[in-house]
Amino acid sequence: MMNTFVDALLSEKTNMIPDEYDWFAPLIGDWDCDYYDEPTKGQKRHVKGEWIFRRVLEGVGIQDIFIFPSRDTRENDPQPDGEYGTSLRMYNKDNKCYDVVYTCAGTMKRLTFKKEDDRLVGKVLDEENTYWIFSDITNNSFHWEFVIEKNGSRELVCEILGKR
Repeated sequence: MMNTFVDALLSEKTNMIPDEYDWFAPLIGDWDCDYYDEPTKGQKRHVKGEWIFRRVLEGVGIQDIFIFPSRDTRENDPQPDGEYGTSLRMYNKDNKCYDVVYTCAGTMKRLTFKKEDDRLVGKVLDEENTYWIFSDITNNSFHWEFVIEKNGSRELVCEILGKR
């Protein structure tokens, strides 16, 4: 029965998203990640993690699994605020964007992602001036940032560097 679920969920390709809007395609696959933040001012933190992206639902969307700390490191480097979550990114053909929902224990966020130059910019709905941004996307790396814009300045909450 589990294979039925997995077979119905996962897709190898899409004909549901026009090529020019298949912005998340370069992220499909498995990524080793380095997460950086400053939970207490002056104390930088680094956490190893995993981020796994797949096409789903006959290619109409892309789902990811966000694992921080990684499965390989969580026993040796436990993080009390570690996050294990998932996002579902569905192409919105009417608005030429992606509607996204992210959830982890105790949290659910909705976003709208649009392409701005070479960046994928996600506006966190219901949170003023809050953005999740993918940039510098190549076949082997990407940069992700969680930023809050206030009074013309930009506060970096955390960032992730992904590599294959």
